[in-house]
Amino acid sequence: MDQQQAVEQVVEQPVDALFSAYFPLPYRAVSTFIIGVWAWAITLQYLTKLHIDVESLLRFNQQRSGPPLYRSVYEVAGILTIVYAISATCFWMASNGSAYLAFLGLDILALSCFVAVPAIFFYPGIAFHRPGRYRFLRTMRRIMFGGLDRDTRFADTLVADALTSYTKVIGDMWVMTCMVLSHKSVASIPDRTCGGKFVVPTIIAIPYLIRLRQCLTDYLRSGARDTTHLLNAVKYTTTFPVIILSAVQRSHSESDNGSFLGALTLYNLWVLCMIVNSLYSFYWDVTKDWDLTMFKISSKNANLPHKGLRSILYFPSPYIYYAAVFVDFILRFTWSLKVSPHLYFFNEQEGGVFALEMMELLRRWVWLFLRIETEWIRTTGSGRLPVAMSEAGTGLHEAKD
Repeated sequence: MDQQQAVEQVVEQPVDALFSAYFPLPYRAVSTFIIGVWAWAITLQYLTKLHIDVESLLRFNQQRSGPPLYRSVYEVAGILTIVYAISATCFWMASNGSAYLAFLGLDILALSCFVAVPAIFFYPGIAFHRPGRYRFLRTMRRIMFGGLDRDTRFADTLVADALTSYTKVIGDMWVMTCMVLSHKSVASIPDRTCGGKFVVPTIIAIPYLIRLRQCLTDYLRSGARDTTHLLNAVKYTTTFPVIILSAVQRSHSESDNGSFLGALTLYNLWVLCMIVNSLYSFYWDVTKDWDLTMFKISSKNANLPHKGLRSILYFPSPYIYYAAVFVDFILRFTWSLKVSPHLYFFNEQEGGVFALEMMELLRRWVWLFLRIETEWIRTTGSGRLPVAMSEAGTGLHEAKD
């Protein structure tokens, strides 16, 4: 990018240009990953405090001795943060507050950080908790081809579900790669049509295809008897019309408004598909992933002391569950911010796109706490604790009829 192009971006789109210059796409992508590692460590620590044995649920090296898993994850998160902080600080100091300098000679700093963080996971030495790093890489390799290990099924589905929350970030990674290959600065405004208008939507669909195949694998392994897996597959299928319609809208010509699929028709179809997907996904989160009863009509559920929840609660207050449901509902509908012309920032500007990515990570983090708690209750038999924990005390609350 030459000086004239850099000046034009700052003049024509000052907010986007400055945001991208001071917070380039590689740093944004890496920051979401590091935040996810920190969130995972906090989740492990808090659930361990509640005497939920996450390591056994994940089938993680149950014969190992040493500190709990969350400490290792904290250490990895700390290492990644240090690498990120050093690179970002050097970038900001070298740019010296100049958007033009950020556009030009500093791409190597941002790109080196983007390469260094995943490289830590591939480091062959025994340092940096190699067993955990290699376990994660094996899981990623397996699920990328739609695999689902019988022994580590829960871990595989958790990682695959997490990937669906990183779809926008994964799309950004392609955009960044395409910009580099096209000799465009990664500190400039991202060209989200780089490589073609349908490339990014196709890449975004991949995590949903992975989960779809996992659901179908579960269904076939059940002898085609457990329709829950089939209905879960339908949930991920409802995402594809949304992705397709979004891509078509971007490539649709305004002069086609008089056709059967004019801009207004496409927009209305997109809104309808978004509503269906969001409501279905929200219902699934609450009823199937968390086993809460607020959408189940039953005389047994009517006798629960905390309406709409369940008989076994590990978290110290029932209001935590109500808050989680509220947050999940609100964040499932963040797409509605794009509907209001007064909130175009969230769809048209880079800062808004990044804010939406962070809100989805927050929703997934809240979902994760209750999803693991629910799996623990199912695995141990309605919340009964292993013998080793039975005398240790816990936050477990069991409703009495």
